[in-house]
Amino acid sequence: MPSLPVLLDALDSFQPHDSWLPLEDLLEELWELGPPADALVPLFRFLERFPEDESGGVLMGLMHGIETFPAYETELLDSLHRQPTEITLLLVRRIANTGQQTIAQRPVASVYRAVDAHLNAPLDVKQMAQEFLAE
Repeated sequence: MPSLPVLLDALDSFQPHDSWLPLEDLLEELWELGPPADALVPLFRFLERFPEDESGGVLMGLMHGIETFPAYETELLDSLHRQPTEITLLLVRRIANTGQQTIAQRPVASVYRAVDAHLNAPLDVKQMAQEFLAE
């Protein structure tokens, strides 16, 4: 099995070209290691490269993997601040669905408003934030 640095380098250089399936294999190897704490920020940075999920479900697997980390909320907010994505916004929604009203001491509604106001957020992501706010 490749080492964590090798896997993170592969994640950093991944491009889907015609298929997201190689990412699925890469993530499977990564999950076998852990969840390794050193992988959390690179995973969020990876998501930031693909703010709209066109992976056919592969990025949902990445989301489920992130949820296995014991404490990811601060990194989640940092990632949303850098580049909101469909998957990171869904992570916020999933946390809110547990009844939790704050994420890293920030009200969930204010997180949604920040995503809606973010200059680089794709329109689809802004619309998701608006829908979550309206519920």
